Amino acid sequence: MTGEPELTAGDGGEWVLYLQQSLNHHYQQPVTAESGEFDAALAGTVRHFQAQQGLAATGVADTATWQALTGARYRWPDEPVATAEVAVGDLVIRLALTLTGEVAADGGDAIADLTADLAIEPPAITCTGATFLPGSAELVDGTAVEYTGTCALQGAADATGYTLTVTTDPATPAGSVAEWLARHAEPLTGAGTVALPATAALVEVG
Repeated sequence: MTGEPELTAGDGGEWVLYLQQSLNHHYQQPVTAESGEFDAALAGTVRHFQAQQGLAATGVADTATWQALTGARYRWPDEPVATAEVAVGDLVIRLALTLTGEVAADGGDAIADLTADLAIEPPAITCTGATFLPGSAELVDGTAVEYTGTCALQGAADATGYTLTVTTDPATPAGSVAEWLARHAEPLTGAGTVALPATAALVEVG
């Protein structure tokens, strides 16, 4: 539906029912009664949704809320969306950033000016167009470290998952993440802030 009106507590009718149905669909469970009445419980559900989307939690279904709730959905491609390679001393450090899940966005490119600061454990990943929250790290194939977490992208209403894979050439086997980081501490720190230019775009799923 298009041209959704602003709805607030006390309103009722078909648009309120559509709001309730859209919220239940978003959460994949009944989080609000489909009564067609905008009561205090529905206002609380709207505030919760707004807070999750990084919107002002007003409890009013405004344009930004509707856009986040019913806008186009995209999924990330099954390949890294950004890659980089930097030589530090005798090592070449390679980065591959893969995003996972679906996201609501205004356009097909929600990535802008990605950078990775490798001097921090786990990496503090920041960029002009997004905020990354590092989660866990694990050793992959004994020679690479993968960091996983969530991120919020400019122009995207939802947070999405990510995996940042850090490898070196030549590869150095290790028994744990801590051991791998200890072996590569100096070159990782020396790499400093590394740009991750976007190489793939979102795929619309409806």
